Amino acid sequence: MSKRTRWIGAAVAVVTAAALVGCTAQPTETAKIELVETTDQAVGGLDRLVWNLPYGEPFSLDPAMSSGESNSTVIGNVCESLLRLEPDFGIVPNLASVEQTDDLHYRITLQDGLVFSNGAPVTVDDVVFSLQRYLAPELGSSWSAAFSSVASIEATGEREVTLTMAQPDGLVMQFLAMPAGVVLERASVEQAGAEYGTPSGLPVCTGPYVLDEWAKGDRIVLSENAAYWDEERRPLTPEVEFRFITDAATATTAMQTGEIDGAFNFPISSIPQLTGGEGAVSYGVGLGLLSLIFVHVEDGPLADIRLREALMLAVDYDGIRTGMYGGAAEFNKTLTPKSAWGYSEDIFQAAWDEIPDQVTDLERASEIVEEVGAPSDPIVLSYATGFPESVQIATAMKDAAGKIGLEIELNAQTEAENIALYFDDEARVGTDLMIWEGYLDYPDPVAYYQVYTSDSIFNAPGFADPEFDRIVADARTRIDDDERATLITEAQSIYTENRNIIPLVSQYTRLYQSAGVTGGSPTQSFLYRPWAAVIGTAAE
Repeated sequence: MSKRTRWIGAAVAVVTAAALVGCTAQPTETAKIELVETTDQAVGGLDRLVWNLPYGEPFSLDPAMSSGESNSTVIGNVCESLLRLEPDFGIVPNLASVEQTDDLHYRITLQDGLVFSNGAPVTVDDVVFSLQRYLAPELGSSWSAAFSSVASIEATGEREVTLTMAQPDGLVMQFLAMPAGVVLERASVEQAGAEYGTPSGLPVCTGPYVLDEWAKGDRIVLSENAAYWDEERRPLTPEVEFRFITDAATATTAMQTGEIDGAFNFPISSIPQLTGGEGAVSYGVGLGLLSLIFVHVEDGPLADIRLREALMLAVDYDGIRTGMYGGAAEFNKTLTPKSAWGYSEDIFQAAWDEIPDQVTDLERASEIVEEVGAPSDPIVLSYATGFPESVQIATAMKDAAGKIGLEIELNAQTEAENIALYFDDEARVGTDLMIWEGYLDYPDPVAYYQVYTSDSIFNAPGFADPEFDRIVADARTRIDDDERATLITEAQSIYTENRNIIPLVSQYTRLYQSAGVTGGSPTQSFLYRPWAAVIGTAAE
């Protein structure tokens, strides 16, 4: 659920700050965007696939730390989970089949003949070790929350592990298809110790690729896993090289010249050049969201909810969606986007319809500020300077606030400084508003709402509501989809009414493949799948 930017459409307008604020802008003319699950099937392999990570170098390749987009984009090709996530977010057996035998028990049955990339057999001991590893607080993994309801993990047969829950948990199958369900070779983890996941402690897993090299600051190289257990899903291309080009102009040139074969979720500013070139841009369902989130609400200049409502009325939502994103994003009006409705859509739709649409009304916003009175201190908005869209939004918000009688002070940050705001409460001191770019791992809002409960490190607003916490916790215990949806929409109503965030848009996943390259899937499932294994040459 870490930070990232994304997306844009077939026709993109370069917008100024003024185009994103004020009275509602005229919609930008954009071509209709088709969302796809996969691109054309490859007919053969490349000699080497060179892929860019637009969010920079991974900070770890330990699957337990794969909460960032760069980390996940690499490690999903090397390490596999017990269950497999498909491009349409379907969940199917992979290293194992999983059967829920009653509300509290899950039987995990390993496939025959599984081996790690070093040739060692996969055992139930490796499975138990891998899953229990998340229970250790010192690991510091964001995936540890997946095991909050687990009572025990035990080997109950030569190829069988039993997962026993302390209470029912409606998210178990999802998590077992995510990094939380990855099986690691116990011996290599213990041998690497604290170096595991670093260049000197590269993971040993079961995926179609092996980590060959991690040259810090330069590249990561994968090669085909000669011991891969699934003959039908062997990779088409034997080698993958990852680059870490974060500068938009440099990355665009590299893709245009063919130095880079592709990238997911590359910068918005690259779209006009890439859509007009020889390569192809594709779009798929995304679970991302772009919002402005209020920080330490009760202690700052926006403690009065009416001032937060005034700022919400100052944003030009249509200008952002059509001007900045070229139509390749959907309006959002709460914490999670419509694409998160993986079940019980009628219940989610009814709750969505009750939430007022986001509107721009400078006159009413000005009236509110005049009635309440502007705070004596400026509103500090922190943003990362490395992403052009963040700079645009920050500048636009400062201009919008000025139009309604509020003063915003911009706090430009490095990427490292800005990322700290997501999980470090001390780093948030002095910030009143931040641009929040997050994503769901799976189309189910429950897990995402959990990270905004009172004691979560991601609770930037400092929102504390025992009823909200209780409802979210209860929703996770519901195996029945309709019951879970009903409860989480109640939590959604509470969170939305408290004006903790200004929802902006939910972006589509974006994929670029150079001329002659195809097979990639532009849905967000790529984060937790061996996506590179199916990319190769296009039919002539």
